[in-house]
Amino acid sequence: MKTIKFDKSKLLTCIVVSILVFFFIGGFLLGLDRISAMEGTFPPNDITEGMSPAPETPDDAVEYLYRVIDKAVNDIPSVTYDDYFTSDSDSLVTDGSDHFDKTLLFVMDNFISHISSVEENEDSISAVGFGEGAEKLIRIPDINIDDIESFSCNYIYYSCPSCGETSDEPLQLCEDCGSLRPYFIKYRDEYDIELVLSTDNLQEENSVLSRNFVPRNEEQIAALTNDVISEAADLVVDDIQYDKLYIRFKVNRLTDEITYLCYAKDMTITADVSFKNDYAAFGKKHISVALQEMQAYHLMWPSLTLSDHVLVIEPDGTDNLLATLVCEDPLVETVSWSSSDESIATVDEEGYIDVFKKTGEVTITATFEYLGKQYSDTCTVYVRIPVESMKMLDKNVTLAVGESAALKTKVSPKDATVQTVTWYSEDESIAVVDADGVVTAVAEGTVIVYALSDDGFYRSTCEVIVE
Repeated sequence: MKTIKFDKSKLLTCIVVSILVFFFIGGFLLGLDRISAMEGTFPPNDITEGMSPAPETPDDAVEYLYRVIDKAVNDIPSVTYDDYFTSDSDSLVTDGSDHFDKTLLFVMDNFISHISSVEENEDSISAVGFGEGAEKLIRIPDINIDDIESFSCNYIYYSCPSCGETSDEPLQLCEDCGSLRPYFIKYRDEYDIELVLSTDNLQEENSVLSRNFVPRNEEQIAALTNDVISEAADLVVDDIQYDKLYIRFKVNRLTDEITYLCYAKDMTITADVSFKNDYAAFGKKHISVALQEMQAYHLMWPSLTLSDHVLVIEPDGTDNLLATLVCEDPLVETVSWSSSDESIATVDEEGYIDVFKKTGEVTITATFEYLGKQYSDTCTVYVRIPVESMKMLDKNVTLAVGESAALKTKVSPKDATVQTVTWYSEDESIAVVDADGVVTAVAEGTVIVYALSDDGFYRSTCEVIVE
């Protein structure tokens, strides 16, 4: 009988391979379980109110406009100014054929989109730097409530809580990701306000036009196109019709700092075009075109902004913050850093944060001084072991009206500093849930009850059927 020798090295190899396979399969199944339980994050809708409430009436808007301009002329923002015309070739109407219209645009090299900007006088300025005095450049409006036909203030939009897709309208279904959660209301950082002014009695000496805008005569408008069409035609403007006058301004609603001010005129220009030289065969044609003049001021304010406003750092960990400065020469400005509790975290002169074993919350502040004023920004640092996932242990519960059941969750990792969750019912007319996860049936129907981890805002749901 043949004796089979036992190879210990092969046994060791088999044991190692078996252990690796066990850990691979176990890890794979654990990963599947975690993935199936994860339903994304669902941070609560945090809306920060502005320093001033959004204007609700034309009177509010006028008062707000004067207030933010007054703040600008008494502070130290930089200002740049542009005066320019825009139009659209689709607005061109002629007394010729469609073929002539197309030929006209081709021959004149689409002159409408090439109208030159207004030439400034030698003594005029188009920019002032920080601290040089915005009043030297910015024009103060002269309007009252009777001048306003309408106004709008735009800053609200909506966002899908699952994927972040945005909309100007509140939606109940996200077409992008399929989520059935209603869109959150969100606030933009700026109020975008438009005041539409009256176009009545524009020829009067004290009209809205004369008080707030730069009226243009026919010769000025014609001169704007001479450098573009002079080789092909002569243009004589015979009428300017003002269709809309409006003042538009944007304000950082968190600081009441105006960032944009524009005086705009929508006009319809009628003119005779007499072709010459190689284009003389076209003769003389009458045209009409829409034209818009924009006189715009862009304001920039000194500031300091940190790269993050919330950080979570594990005990004995490190991280860093970057400070972005807006000023004349940010490279030479010095930023000072401080920590509200150096027993939890310290910060050095370059924004590098070191945290210790002690868990807790600390505020890191960065500050710099510019032209006699201080500017700062803060970041809240949470020192803790962060939550990585959370799942509901029961995915379906059936109750009779009046019955209750205690729902449980599991937060991972086990040593996460914050283990608590907050409970919600999507329809409290069917079932309610208390702070401890006890759900009580109220009426027949089906409702989703979900929990959010207080750290990380991980979401997990349970379907509650009330029979």
